[in-house]
Amino acid sequence: MMKTILKLLIVMLTISGFSQNPITQNSDYPELEKEAKELTKKYNNQLALRGKQINLFEIKVEEFLINEQKIRNSNTLSTEQKLIELQKNSAVETADMGDILTRAQLKLYKKLKQEYQPIAPVVVRKATDHK
Repeated sequence: MMKTILKLLIVMLTISGFSQNPITQNSDYPELEKEAKELTKKYNNQLALRGKQINLFEIKVEEFLINEQKIRNSNTLSTEQKLIELQKNSAVETADMGDILTRAQLKLYKKLKQEYQPIAPVVVRKATDHK
């Protein structure tokens, strides 16, 4: 009896440990968490997300917003490289949404994404800018 309880406890702890997303857990990016929530609501108005889709969608959006910010803030990438990486990040996000959305939702998501999440230009400061 004690072994059964112990095994059950271990299984439950293991499952709960793997179910937490280390990227968004205790996020150091509260502004991106807020933006992900807002974007999810906006998309949900059109996509009619169901049940777990809403949470998974929001986590995925936040994950890629964080990646985008890291790319934009990189000091090692040139402006061209940043743009290429931002495009790759966006493409991977869209592909990953295929695991969350139905085929019809994904088709609509791709159209909406161009309006809701366009790839903003990479801002380049001039040498004369002293900000």
